[in-house]
Amino acid sequence: MDQRVFQFRLRSSHPAPERATSALVVEFLTPAGLWEPQQLSLTMPGFRLYLISLLLCQHTYLVANARERRIPLATVEAAFTVRTSSTWIVESVEGDFRMRLDPAATVEERGLADAEAIAWMQERMALCPISRNLPEGVRKRIALQPAEAPA
Repeated sequence: MDQRVFQFRLRSSHPAPERATSALVVEFLTPAGLWEPQQLSLTMPGFRLYLISLLLCQHTYLVANARERRIPLATVEAAFTVRTSSTWIVESVEGDFRMRLDPAATVEERGLADAEAIAWMQERMALCPISRNLPEGVRKRIALQPAEAPA
């Protein structure tokens, strides 16, 4: 049976001091192979809205949990792939999230993003209500890691 593949990417900024999301870009890979910025609207295909809501729910949980832990989040980038059957039934969800810490934060603040905190945040991202409502058989893999610091 043929699969359908939907790919998205996300970029967001989180300036000090609040670290709330101030800029968010979601792009969709079109069948022509072009990345197209997404502006949510009532004319957007409903299934694409559903998939974007799944991506944004993961992002919201990442940002909220980073703020809860006082992690000096500067940016988030994500690659998100959803595979469905030919009849549009979700079979797998894969998300790779990379967070970059604020280089202006203190060493102690950046140290809050240790391996334990990242594992905790990744686990909490799985609690997103949209993810939790996917059927049991859907393969889900959400990964969170620090991005490499700019040179």
